[in-house]
Amino acid sequence: MQGSWPSSGPISAGRFGSGGRGPWPGSRPSAPRSSIRTGRSSHGPGSAFAVSPGRPCRARRPDMTLPDFFIIGAAKAGTTSIFALLEQHPDVFMPTPKEPEFFARDDLYSAGIETYSALFAGARPGQRVGEASTLYSHAPLFPDTAARIARHAPGAQFIYVLREPVARAYSFYVQLVKNYQNGTRDYAVHRRFEDFILPERHALAAPREKALAPFNAHFPDTPELCLAGSDYVLQIETYLAQFPRDRFLFLTFEDFRDDPRATLRRITGFLGLDPLPEAAFGGGAEARNVSSAHFDALGAAAGAQRLRGRMGPLWALRRLLPDPLRAALRQRVLPAGAGRAHEPPPMEPATRQLLAERFHPQIPRLEQLTGLSLASWRAERLC
Repeated sequence: MQGSWPSSGPISAGRFGSGGRGPWPGSRPSAPRSSIRTGRSSHGPGSAFAVSPGRPCRARRPDMTLPDFFIIGAAKAGTTSIFALLEQHPDVFMPTPKEPEFFARDDLYSAGIETYSALFAGARPGQRVGEASTLYSHAPLFPDTAARIARHAPGAQFIYVLREPVARAYSFYVQLVKNYQNGTRDYAVHRRFEDFILPERHALAAPREKALAPFNAHFPDTPELCLAGSDYVLQIETYLAQFPRDRFLFLTFEDFRDDPRATLRRITGFLGLDPLPEAAFGGGAEARNVSSAHFDALGAAAGAQRLRGRMGPLWALRRLLPDPLRAALRQRVLPAGAGRAHEPPPMEPATRQLLAERFHPQIPRLEQLTGLSLASWRAERLC
């Protein structure tokens, strides 16, 4: 298989339309409430502070509450689990939703910094205030993110969790499939991974409405959608053009997966906080594979639907049958692998090699920028 990527330049998110859910689904109520800094009224989404799309966001007022640290990614590298753990720290405030995406998306940024600040109005004095939008590490698809953060939060710190880039890109594809299935209730898989990332296959792939969820309308449907987030050197150098190196803590998903407690100690130390209480680790927030549960549930539902169609009127009597007989009947009526069409197919071996050739030569520079040892990533290429 052959594949290549055209040289990528900045692509304005605004070219591809705004998200359809806006501004922040599940956010805290937008009714006026007291500001923690001054006691003045602050306003949530839809307030009079909203401005027309494309108008630059005004600078922050001194009385606003904005994040002082950001978890910028990478997508599919454990940021949701880290967010859930930090949320339990008494000296940390994290917003709802987890990923406001304000500084990345033109449609949200144009609504005004006051709208964004309202998400953090519940923070208490003395708490560290953070958020975890993984879209903040998707240059060049969202090219203005770092500069916007520098304008409004020039003293911010950053946590960036990296995952072996080929595995991360494929995992992001799987997430897109899940989003599409959850957003449309169409449980088919209309695009393979290769249909997303290879320009020659992308041009012939199923249309956008058969691959991306309506609530992902802000995503550009380009071959770089799954790949830009694995271009770690580009992301880091984009931020280092705006912030000094000592503002960043670089971690790996693999270390977090293997020892979440040690990783959280590094994070709390970086933020100047006491260690997270041991009780915080009892709720299963550690890195885990949630995609398998999603597709297993779909498989069970699809299998039951097929079985019901084949049994006809006997379906109503199934609960009267002994469990062993029901299991034998299911095995006889449903062919092996029935109901698996809802699962994304694995990456093709040639694709893995192609992506390794793109990303793995960056490892020495990435180690230099981050101070991390990424020997395990090199070994991944040999598998």
